[in-house]
Amino acid sequence: MEPEKRNLSNPMKSLPLILFLCLVLFSCNSGSPQKTVSDPADYTRHMQARALSADMNSQQSDIQFWNDKLLESPESFMFLNRLAATYARRFKANGNIQDIHISDSLYHKALRLTPFSKASIYRALSANAITQHEFPMARHYAEKAIEDGDKISVSYYFLFDALIELGDYEQAKSTLARQSAKNSFDYLTRASKLADHDGDIDLAITLMEQAFERTKNNQNMYSWTKSNLGDMYGHAGRIADSYGTYLEVLEHDPNHWHSWKGIAWIAFAHDKETTEARSILEYIQARSKDPQISLMLAEIADYAGHKERSKSLKQAYYEEASAEAYLGMHNKYLILLEAEDFKKAEMALERALEEVDKRPTPVVYDLLAWTLFNKGEYEKALRIASLFVEGQTQEPDALYHLGMIYQYNGHRKEARKYLNEALESSFELGPITTAAIEKALKS
Repeated sequence: MEPEKRNLSNPMKSLPLILFLCLVLFSCNSGSPQKTVSDPADYTRHMQARALSADMNSQQSDIQFWNDKLLESPESFMFLNRLAATYARRFKANGNIQDIHISDSLYHKALRLTPFSKASIYRALSANAITQHEFPMARHYAEKAIEDGDKISVSYYFLFDALIELGDYEQAKSTLARQSAKNSFDYLTRASKLADHDGDIDLAITLMEQAFERTKNNQNMYSWTKSNLGDMYGHAGRIADSYGTYLEVLEHDPNHWHSWKGIAWIAFAHDKETTEARSILEYIQARSKDPQISLMLAEIADYAGHKERSKSLKQAYYEEASAEAYLGMHNKYLILLEAEDFKKAEMALERALEEVDKRPTPVVYDLLAWTLFNKGEYEKALRIASLFVEGQTQEPDALYHLGMIYQYNGHRKEARKYLNEALESSFELGPITTAAIEKALKS
């Protein structure tokens, strides 16, 4: 039997079918619209919750209680320690920079007064130094705690925290490897951080999930651990999981500002709901003293086309965050503003060199290279980036900077490679940087 012959004498008869197939193929290739993740109905009730969460009320009560105790016994190192710890916790809750300085001064007074082991105080000072981005001091205090000898394995965890921030990754790994309790919360959270640094976000998430299982009933650690998971899910592109995790934290603590910031970023960077994102951030700003809220609001204003509003918000952030009280906590963003927005090239370079001297990590070298790039010193920027950044970090902004530096030095192949890699993290980078990458790829 002969194969069936197709009648091609009238091509117009098959045109509707062809058009239909083209429409289907176009629809498949163009991708479906991005699904909105955030919904005000999920979280607005938390905005109307009690003015202060139970934890924040507890902190206020504790400060009053231990202050009263110190009035009765001004030389009590135990009362000083308890009060110092409460001020440190309150800083993490409300961002008032004076709280962390008060905490430090109380710990130092306790150091002078205690007749017993000083290791726990040194560990607390190390944690405070990490918070303030004073990483060399964090290492110093951790080493002092180890010298003291009390609970030495705990002190090594604090040394690990300082080492990884200082970019001493090999010593950080060996410090962690010496720990025997590899199923403990302390071990798992550090191992997660190390995996994240190594670019294995899936392993980092698995380890942090295991850590959460060990502390989910601990009121003090629940929000910290859970919100860290929310951050990691976002880095991995699991936006719905990230959003759901932040909501779970707010169920536990309606005033957990880090989780509110995470939801605001999802509303902005993923859903492009600028009005809702701004509303959330302004809600935080009215109740917290975190200067970075102004910077986030500036990015939203810029994206929405409100350039003057964006400029004034960036200036407000810059003036606040560059105050001496903040030490080097906001140096990354100060450098970027000086290099990109304010055209203060020499100030940016000086600050970047100070950061490199303090902690020579690939991320900090990226800031130096990007500062040189913005100064127009493209060859110097490439030398720094190729030696100290390339192949040593997977941070999306560093990949974007690498791509731009290679492009301006005429290396189009390398430029496209890094720009495309950065584009995979468009959620983290935000719509403005994403647009800049897309423009660079078209040029």
